[in-house]
Amino acid sequence: MSNNPQIKEANSADVVILCKLGEQTFIETYGHQNTPENLQAYLSKHFSQEQLLSEIQTEGTIFLMVELNEEIVGYAKLRVNKAEFSDRNALELERIYVKKEFHGKKLGAYLLDQCIEKTKAVGCDLLWLGVWEYNLKALNFYKSWGFEISGTHIFVLGDDEQTDYLMTKELNILKV
Repeated sequence: MSNNPQIKEANSADVVILCKLGEQTFIETYGHQNTPENLQAYLSKHFSQEQLLSEIQTEGTIFLMVELNEEIVGYAKLRVNKAEFSDRNALELERIYVKKEFHGKKLGAYLLDQCIEKTKAVGCDLLWLGVWEYNLKALNFYKSWGFEISGTHIFVLGDDEQTDYLMTKELNILKV
C-alpha cells in the first residue's frame, strides 16, 4: 500500500467508478446550496454511464483520476471546448473534485498540477475553467495557482441559471 497519490487516465472500463465518484463529489460540493430537484436533474443528465462513456470516448476529452492507497479519491475532466476562447489553443478544466473525506491532503493541488502538465503535454498554452460565483473556496484555490478572472458565463443546474466566473491560466510551453 502506498501513501503516494498516483494519476491514472480513465478509459471506458472506469465508467462506473467515475459515475459514482462524480455524483458523490458533486453532491458533497453543491448539495447544500441547491434544491434536491435541480441537483437530481443535473446528476441524471451528466453522470449517467451512457453520458460518461460518451465523454471518455470523445476525442479531445481526458479524465484523470487520482488514486491513494488503491482507492480512486478524485478526478478531473479536461476537454477541448471552443465555446469560450475560440481564438486560443486551450483546454477547459471542466471538472476537478476530490472526495470530502480527503480534503486537506493536498490531493486537489496534486490533481491540478497534473492537469496543467497534461494541458502542456497536448500542446495547449491556456487552461481555463468556470467557477460558481459563490464557491469562494474554489475561487481562492485557483487564484493561488495563478488563475485570473477573465469574464463570466451561465451554468445551468436543473432550472437554475447560475453565474460562473471564467478563470484562465497562461501556460508557458516550449514551441518546437
